[in-house]
Amino acid sequence: MFRSKRRKFRVTSEDPTYTVLYLGNATTIQSKGEGCTDLAVCKIWSKSEAGRQGTKMKLTISAQGIRMAHAEDKGLRRPGHLYLLHRVTYCVADPRLPRVFAWIYRHELKHKAVMLRCHAVLVSKPEKAKAMALLLYQTSATALAEFRRLKKRDDARHQQQQLVGEQSIPLVPLRKLLNGQCCYKPPVERSRSAPKLGSITEDLLGEEQEERAMHCDCEDILEALGEPEGELLRPSTGRGESPELGQLLRDLGELSLGNDLRSLRADLRVRRLLSGESTGSESSLESGGTDGAAPPGSDAEQPPPGDPETG
Repeated sequence: MFRSKRRKFRVTSEDPTYTVLYLGNATTIQSKGEGCTDLAVCKIWSKSEAGRQGTKMKLTISAQGIRMAHAEDKGLRRPGHLYLLHRVTYCVADPRLPRVFAWIYRHELKHKAVMLRCHAVLVSKPEKAKAMALLLYQTSATALAEFRRLKKRDDARHQQQQLVGEQSIPLVPLRKLLNGQCCYKPPVERSRSAPKLGSITEDLLGEEQEERAMHCDCEDILEALGEPEGELLRPSTGRGESPELGQLLRDLGELSLGNDLRSLRADLRVRRLLSGESTGSESSLESGGTDGAAPPGSDAEQPPPGDPETG
């Protein structure tokens, strides 16, 4: 009686993946700025024998960052590499080498040491390098804006909790526990420099004294303000940010793009790639450099130790 057609709807799209040739990396002293990758890309290009030597990888750009995995494992589980989004300071589709996409990453080593390295990959088409640069920039901007919004909300909630007491406003809403945290900047416990966990001795007497002092402080604040409790629960406007929150948001600078943003968005071929008409399944890299391996012992052989995630 009733005729209906089956239709397919894509609820969540997969993160775009590109087949690339990882050329290597080189140290740099500039985290961002026009031409900051020129010298490093020249070193990488020469060590890779003009793009003829490298490692074939699958590069995925997501809200977590840049993930690279070996394209041809042949049964061997070799570790991949994840470059966290908040540590990527600069990206560019190199104008001198149109098929090269490069980015600068802030590697965190032991004892809070920091090292800047420029990484470069070779793709099959110039428009693919531009699409990767635009996608990484847009992903970083969106994730950073969401991270700042969540941090300001948590800071306002924490300030309200200090005023009215812990029983009135829970620190972590239920929806946040269900949906998870923003993946722009992972929790501190995932960092290599995170403090080791140890046993904590409970001091019941000290806890009782702290609770009494907090209760007295809340009563004094309510009496001094002379306002009903409902007005204290109004959301913060964001003007009274704590110094710690302001410093944190200033340290998380936006990712710099080495190409002209308007020209990338206006490029029809780039827009087609980002819309999904042509994806990373195109592995038509030139045969001159797809199967080669980087020279052993060179600086451009593999991503340096101390990457945020391997495995």
